Amino acid sequence: MPPEQVRPMAAAPANPVVARARFVPYVARRAAKLWTTDVVHVHYATSARLLRERGMPKRPYALTLHGTDIRKQWADPHFHDEIQRAIDGAAHVFYANNDTADNAVAARPDAEFLPALVDAASLPAWQPDARPNILFVSRWDEDKGMERQLSLARQLRRAAGPDVRILGLNWGPGAGRAAEAGVTLLDRMSQEEYHRVMSAAHVAVGQATNNFATSEFEALCMGLPLAAVGTRLPRPDDGSTPPVLEGTEDDVVAQVLEALNDPRACASTLGGSAWALPRYDAAAYVDRLEDLYRGIASR
Repeated sequence: MPPEQVRPMAAAPANPVVARARFVPYVARRAAKLWTTDVVHVHYATSARLLRERGMPKRPYALTLHGTDIRKQWADPHFHDEIQRAIDGAAHVFYANNDTADNAVAARPDAEFLPALVDAASLPAWQPDARPNILFVSRWDEDKGMERQLSLARQLRRAAGPDVRILGLNWGPGAGRAAEAGVTLLDRMSQEEYHRVMSAAHVAVGQATNNFATSEFEALCMGLPLAAVGTRLPRPDDGSTPPVLEGTEDDVVAQVLEALNDPRACASTLGGSAWALPRYDAAAYVDRLEDLYRGIASR
């Protein structure tokens, strides 16, 4: 179920009665789903609370820890008990990020790595716009290496020249500063619309951390050249790292400018889609997950 079907996405109305009433269709929808479900796969630990609401039939669940829930909230006294309760109550626990392995295994010794998966079949073909553009794919947030991202954006704006558009989402506490750095901000949009924007980019810029998230893997699966400050942690299963334009800010700026001259040649050299598709395309994990769900249901 996409998030907009699970709970209201808009800000709550001022009237408390109306604010509570707007949850009714969402609760009814979730309950109806649960009545016809054997196993639930919960994404993000705080969402497990939705299974315990009044009127919800009890169902076993697998849990994927997606990042901030196990990276920050699990260590936060305000959230720790809720996160740990969700972890303890799960029939199986996955963690989706290389940098959260230690916390995930500390919270649940049998936690297993399952990366953030991409529905590669739904992605549009990569077709760069006539006008060169660079797309920052992450929100402007410290979890994404915001200060380094802002510094990189400023350097790219100075170096790329006026004919190159530098784009990013109007999302996150640093969005205003990104606009000041010369980034053209795009209003938040549907996933399908965002994929179309991504497919028109000449170069994508990933988060400036040692880890990537879904947007970066979507760009890699699509075949775009992807750049990112720093280096990435190896995957826990095969020890590989994403093939991207990386290094210091100066290194990344120089490589991005070169990639803009011939993005398809750069993409071919990097081989991002050949690396990413067998590791992040959801289709490759269907059999494994079906076996897991059958096992949970049988218990």
